[in-house]
Amino acid sequence: MNGAHGRQIRKFNPGTLQSDDEVVRQFVVRQRELNLMLEVIRGNLESPSCQHALIVAPRGRGKTMLLARIGAELRTNDDLSRHLLPVRFMEESQEIFTLADFWLESLFYLAYACAADDPEHSRELLATHADLTARWNDTNIEECARAAVLEAADRLNRRLVLMVENLQALCDTVDADFGWQLRKTLQSEPQIMLLATATSRLKGLDDATQPFFELFRIVNLEPLDTDECERLWYMVSGDAGSRREIEPLRILTGGSPRLLVVVAELARHRSLRQLLEDLVALIDNHTEYFRGHLEVFSKTERRVYLAVIDLWQPSSTGEIAARARMDVRIVSALLGRLVERGAVLVDGTGRKRWYAAAERLYSIYYKLRRERDDAAIVHYLIQFMTAFYSDDELAALAVSDPGRVRLGSAAAPDLQLQVARALVNKAFTHDQRGEAEAELAAYNAVVERFGNSDAPDLQVQVATALVNKGIVHGQHGEAEEELAAYGAVLERFGNSDAPELQVQVARALVNKGITHGQRGESKEELAAYNAVAQRFTDSDAPELQMLVAAALGAKGIAHGRRGESDAALAAYGALVERFGDSDVPDLQVQVARALISMSGSHGQRGESDEALAASDALIKRFGDSDVPDLQVQVAKALVNKGIAHGQRGEPEAELAAYGALVKLFGDSNVPDLQVQVARALVYQGVTHGQRGESEEALAAYGALVERFSDSDSPELQVLFARALINMSGSHGQRGESDEALAASDALIKRFGDSDIIDLQVQVAMALVNKGIAHGQRGESDEAL
Repeated sequence: MNGAHGRQIRKFNPGTLQSDDEVVRQFVVRQRELNLMLEVIRGNLESPSCQHALIVAPRGRGKTMLLARIGAELRTNDDLSRHLLPVRFMEESQEIFTLADFWLESLFYLAYACAADDPEHSRELLATHADLTARWNDTNIEECARAAVLEAADRLNRRLVLMVENLQALCDTVDADFGWQLRKTLQSEPQIMLLATATSRLKGLDDATQPFFELFRIVNLEPLDTDECERLWYMVSGDAGSRREIEPLRILTGGSPRLLVVVAELARHRSLRQLLEDLVALIDNHTEYFRGHLEVFSKTERRVYLAVIDLWQPSSTGEIAARARMDVRIVSALLGRLVERGAVLVDGTGRKRWYAAAERLYSIYYKLRRERDDAAIVHYLIQFMTAFYSDDELAALAVSDPGRVRLGSAAAPDLQLQVARALVNKAFTHDQRGEAEAELAAYNAVVERFGNSDAPDLQVQVATALVNKGIVHGQHGEAEEELAAYGAVLERFGNSDAPELQVQVARALVNKGITHGQRGESKEELAAYNAVAQRFTDSDAPELQMLVAAALGAKGIAHGRRGESDAALAAYGALVERFGDSDVPDLQVQVARALISMSGSHGQRGESDEALAASDALIKRFGDSDVPDLQVQVAKALVNKGIAHGQRGEPEAELAAYGALVKLFGDSNVPDLQVQVARALVYQGVTHGQRGESEEALAAYGALVERFSDSDSPELQVLFARALINMSGSHGQRGESDEALAASDALIKRFGDSDIIDLQVQVAMALVNKGIAHGQRGESDEAL
């Protein structure tokens, strides 16, 4: 495709058969990374050894274009060209299997690099290369090839900048000694500078036992931001698009320079028919590139990624696991890896996380390859068109004359539904970017355009939009607007028997209850939770079961706030009875939390037998779980169990509970588990101290201090401070004033400037302990 002023834009081979001036003119993004790389290169000119560099980014992120631009700079800049010669390898180094192959390739490309300035020398290098290649079975071939490269550098009186792409692929094919031998040369020969690229961060970069450890300056190419997309778009098309037009394109392409150029080929046409034809042509022309994007993933990663792009809209871990037909825990781990690689975006925290492809064009590619009928193509074309149309324009398209947009017998009747879904998805994208006003506008477009529809699928989209609209208002403290949105859902769809609408009704009721609770309107709060429980308790639909469990748990908390412990226990008991045998992890977490709440409520009532029974039931049911949220509840149950035994005067059983917790989770890096471990260690120390076992008490406090001394978690810091205070007191009781003072000083030094009230209290206590210790030593001035 010709860019602005008729210049050819290279999507796959930037710099190939292009002049340096043309490469410089087309290089309109990545200026920061270019400056960083040139800074590294200039720093090598006066250094006795070179700093080598590695550019890391997925395919299409601009690595090759950056190399081409660096090469152009090294050739055209007078200061650099006198000292440096860029030697650019082929993008795929498929002939390199040994270090001898590497130096032979270096010699080959070096010959072409100096051909323009010194054709005679170039011919000599090619002759040397041919001679060495013919002697491939000589034992000293590697040494001879390397010597030829270094000799050429000396003759040219310039350092060679070897530009090697896809280092990760090269490392997979070379022999075992390649990396160490190459490292030796790179560190000992200042004439050679290696500038490499890789599609992902090599594992050996962070492993001290691997040859590339700390060898490279790493430069990561992040996705383009909106301003960068705008500059590239203008270079490609010559059109200065508005920010409203460019931002959706950034979302659609994931900020990939290559995909942005690809999409530009469609931007000239806006009719539905022409967009469809161009989109299908685009997929056909770039099938190999799209397929190559999938091939970089491992088998299991690819399976999860395909599920993500097939679902298209942001989806939960459970939805992706169901689509991939894989265990949800395995899928969760693989999604984390895909997020790290930049292939998948995540929104939300904890269990409320939603995942979507970073580059939505891959979803279109997969869908158009997998579903070839007109209706399916229209569905994903509408999704694609959200990048070009405003919410009002897109919604208006759905009520236009069906004859103008009809593509096949099944396409037109489904158009309104596809537009409604596209608007909901677009709103979700605005949510991911924190654009609340735009998110609300998209939801309002759904409600205004399709709110009166009798079509069940459209009603689901309207209900979803209203519930999500309420959530957005709630997040911004607009409680009246939030409750009005939930009320609209209940008024329109409250009596529906359609399963998907029932889910939205239950969501509205639960959220309505929470909002009333936050406003102190407990009567209305409980009414909302009761409505969910009464209406949907017997449902077998997984989403409704989760909402019923959430309502029962929230109901128990609400009764507890009102001091109605019998009613609170009844709500928690109903939750456990209804879902206690479930194997669904999210429901198991709800059951575990209910049992914890039951244990606490019974403890507050002085019913230690019942409190212990609830804790034991939780531990027995979930003690072997490897689900972090359940492990946290098990840890809380063990703490509660220890406290209950302590209240009954059973110190051995109390210590056993705390010890079991530390043994199970003492090495965990899960923050909530670390808090429970720290609590158990503090309580362990206190119980030992009450028994006169000062050594054991100090050991417990010491274990906490050693494990969590560097934590910046406020909860852990408070427990850490308590351990130091108790250590100070224990040492004081043993007459160990030096140790007592050291513990107090450590606390004061660490938290003396804290603005956390609990820590300020601990600091004050440390100052008191310090004064007492000085007084015991007869140091009255220090005590005062």
